[in-house]
Amino acid sequence: MKQPNIAVYGSRQCPDTTRALKWLDSEQVSYEFKDLDESPELDDYVADLNEGKRVIPAIQIDNEILINPTDQELASAVKQAAAERS
Repeated sequence: MKQPNIAVYGSRQCPDTTRALKWLDSEQVSYEFKDLDESPELDDYVADLNEGKRVIPAIQIDNEILINPTDQELASAVKQAAAERS
């Protein structure tokens, strides 16, 4: 199966972001990490994804946006996106 395009918007200081990154790493899923601490200009983009609220992590999997997903929600979305690419 081909892996989906994944971008993670968050902060390494955020426990929810580090949990999501740890899950992706443990499953050997490739992703691009966009650190809001290093790129504060992304704050507005993240807020736009979630009705004006800056909630992280915001994870874009192909064209789907997940806002602070559980590990189970993340697993399901990655699996579904990968299946759609095969």
